[in-house]
This record gives sequence, structure tokens and C-alpha cells, in this order.
Amino acid sequence: MKLSKKKMLALFTAIMTMGSFVGCGASSGNNSAATSIDIETGEVDTSEEVKLTMYLLGEKTPDFDKVYTEINKILKEKCNATVDVKFLSWAEHATTYSLLFSANQDFDLIFTASSWGHYEEVADMGGFYELTPEFVEKYAPGISEVVPDVAWNQAKIDGKIFMVPNYQNEFGDDCIAIRGDLMKKYGYDSIDSEEKLEAFFADLVANESGITPFGTQGGAIQYMYEFQNQGYSLVSGTPSELFVYNYSDPADLEIKYILDWDHFTDYAHKMQDMYQKGYWSPDSGVSNDERQTGFINGTAACMIWNAESCYNYAKQANEAHPEWECQVINVAPNNARKVKPYIGNGIAINANSKNKERAMMVLNEFYTNPDVYDLAYIGIEGEHWEAVGEDQYKTLPAEANYGVDSNCNWGWTNENIKRTEFVEGTDIAYESKEAVLKNFEEHKTEGHKYDAFNFDTTNVSTEVATVNSLVTQYYDPIKMGMVDDVDAAIAELRGQLEAAGIQRIYDEIKRQVEEQ
Repeated sequence: MKLSKKKMLALFTAIMTMGSFVGCGASSGNNSAATSIDIETGEVDTSEEVKLTMYLLGEKTPDFDKVYTEINKILKEKCNATVDVKFLSWAEHATTYSLLFSANQDFDLIFTASSWGHYEEVADMGGFYELTPEFVEKYAPGISEVVPDVAWNQAKIDGKIFMVPNYQNEFGDDCIAIRGDLMKKYGYDSIDSEEKLEAFFADLVANESGITPFGTQGGAIQYMYEFQNQGYSLVSGTPSELFVYNYSDPADLEIKYILDWDHFTDYAHKMQDMYQKGYWSPDSGVSNDERQTGFINGTAACMIWNAESCYNYAKQANEAHPEWECQVINVAPNNARKVKPYIGNGIAINANSKNKERAMMVLNEFYTNPDVYDLAYIGIEGEHWEAVGEDQYKTLPAEANYGVDSNCNWGWTNENIKRTEFVEGTDIAYESKEAVLKNFEEHKTEGHKYDAFNFDTTNVSTEVATVNSLVTQYYDPIKMGMVDDVDAAIAELRGQLEAAGIQRIYDEIKRQVEEQ
């Protein structure tokens, strides 16, 4: 009998998922018969109930079990499965996470993340099950539709995928929280360029006493001026701020060493000029103040951080001083904006799981079922939160017992169905932050292959340690403009880094990105 294309795909998928998987002690036949496929119809048979074990990171909140009781009711109905959740605490996961795999522990799903969440480490051990496109499409068609290709590409290790990345367009680029009353005082309806910002700074220094643009935060402007406003980003994992790539152009695969980058010299001279004009204080290099300290206490007119942090402190300042009219601004509205790698949070399947197919089906519910998603994200409706319209929520007093976005639900974040908090009586701080984020969304890049790259320092660990110490001594004063002769300071830094083996580090970086 000749099988149709659909039946051939079903047969292939069935054979694939029933086959052996070698890695971290996994043996052939470790897939359970609890989930099977009807070859003729292509339907998944879930008649046998299964109980899955899932590991998350963090601490269990007081109402966690209550919420997951409700989740399990839905999972039981949808795919005849329930989940038993165990937590690896923040204090222990660094040492115990990989032990789950080296000891061949029997569990099914686990939170993972690139760099900080053990993804690369455990994938290299063979601890995660490979998620082929056919497997995902068969058992999690909703996930297959939602997760963009760039996210799957970021998750690849040696051409194979071992996690389902989360889906959210999250931006880490810096913005500025600024005193709106002072903008008005000096005639600025908006500040949307570096030139306007620096003119505002000049007005402050010339006319105000007891307040400077940045207070003690002389280095705060660095990422914005040195990197982001040029469309560049640091190469993750490399020492300090010495290696960058052009995230705004996916075709540009050059890794730049900043001392060979003409822009760096221009930037260093601009920082010296700003410092000498009094835009930040001489104790910027030694102060223990946090970014927001001067802004909140009124000794700094601005603070720099990501949009949400700027909003939070602008809101806090306005609550104490409504007349300040603090708001969030973007001085490079035409810049390309980098979305944080999607593999910063995700979920993987244990290679030793006896229920890989059902685990994938359950993950599909967490990821794409709005009822399950709401429960895991904000708790029980009517107890922890109430709906506002179709896609917003308002917290209720009992929310403190569960917490919004507080239960390691980040591995299946899906911005397509994620509710946003209803903010009653919005003000200039909120409205300006939303405008900045809208602009970022409109200018987001498609992604660069280096966005998910993380440098492994193992082969040059001695050189990296030496370079990091030299950066503190020689580079930090340059980036804050606190040197007498910029060109001489850069030359001195270059010589020190060359003697420390910076070229060996650079060669190793280039070798690794070429093998990516």
C-alpha cells in the first residue's frame, strides 16, 4: 500500500521518536509507550495518563501549589498529563543543575537559558533531548507557529536544537530618565538627539547650582554613546568592553577590537570634553552611588538605564516631587535596536525522559494556551488578579502570595498572549516610556548570528584575568574622560594590553565565531 505524504510524515516521526537517543547515559527504548501515533490517522494517542516532573529555578511561592493544581486540571483535560514541579534554588542551581544529568535522574522538563542557565554546558554533556523540527511540529504545533526562525537558529549547538526558546522582543538598550521641569525651563519640548542632549547639559551647568547632568555616574553614558548609538554591541563573554560587532548589519561578521576602531578615539575625546565641562563629578570613578541615587535625591538631572528601569525611577521621583515631571527619552530614535537573544530563557526536555512526546505536548499548553499561560504568569483569576479588557490585568491583594512573573515561568514567555498590567491614571513617565518602547519595536533588527554567541575563555583564562585587571586601571579613566591626554592614555592602554596577550584573546574569539 502506498502511503500518503501525511502518513509518511507520521510514520517517520513515530520511528524517530521511538528510536534510541544516546547521551548522558540515555539508552535505547527510553521513550514511553504512554504516547503513540496512529499511523493511519496521524493522531496522537494519549489514552494512558502520565505524571511529568519539571524543574524550575528559584523559590516556591506560598500559593504555587494552589495555582498548579488548577493548571494540572487543564493539562489533564488537554493531554491526559499532570506536572509535578520541583525547584532548584538560586543558591544551589549553579552546583546541582548539571548533577541531575550526570546522575541520570528521571525527570521530563527543565528550565534552561544560554550562558547563565546551563544550556550550553548540559547540551555538551548530552543531557538534553534534540528537538527536531518534525518532533516540534508533531507534538507542539502551536510552538512551531509562534517561535521565529531566528530563535531556533540561536538555540542551535553544532547544528542541533535542544531547547524551546521563549518568545518576547525584549530590549536592553539604554534610555535616559530626565527632569522634565528643567527641560521646560530651558526651552526643550523634546530631546531626541545627542546634540540636543549636550546643549541641555550646557544650559544646566551654566545656570544651575547643586545639580549636574549625571552627578557621580560618569560612566553611565558609555554604552549609549560608545556602542548602542553606533549600532554596535559587545561580544558576550569577552573581557570588559574591548570587542564589539555591528548588530545592526547581519551581513557584517567582523569582530572589532575597540582600540583599532576609529570611533573609540572620537568617543574618548568627547568624554574628556564632557567631563571637563562638569557634566559629572570628579568622584565618579570611586563613588558607591547607584545609578538612580543622584536622580532620586535631586543632585542629577538624568539617569541612564533600560526603559523599564528608567520608568520605575522616574515614577518614584515624580511621586516624591510631582513638579519634576520626570520622563523617559530616546536620543537616537532612528537607530536599529537589538532584541535580546530569545535563548535567554527556555525549556528543554531531559534526554532520559520516558515521556518526551507528552512533555512536548504539555509544554505546548504552557506556551500557547491562554488559560494555562495566565495561571503560570499571574495566578488564579479572581484571587490573584482580575481581567481588564481582553489583554490586561489588575492585581488583587492576594497577588503577593504568588507574584506576577515570579515563578520561573519565563521559559515559555509568549508575548502574543501575555497580558500587560493595567495602569490607572497614566502620567508623563509611563507615556514617554511606552513611546520609547514603541520606537524600539519599530526599529528592531532581524537578528545577528553573534547575538547568541558567548565566548569561552578556557583557552586564554590567564590572559583574560590579566586584561581585566588592566582595564580597571587604564581603560576606565578613559571611558569617563578623566585623563589629561587622551591619545597618550590610549597608547599606554594599548601597550599594556599587547603585553598581556590581547592578540591571543582576539585570535581565540575569531576562531570560536568562525566555528559557530
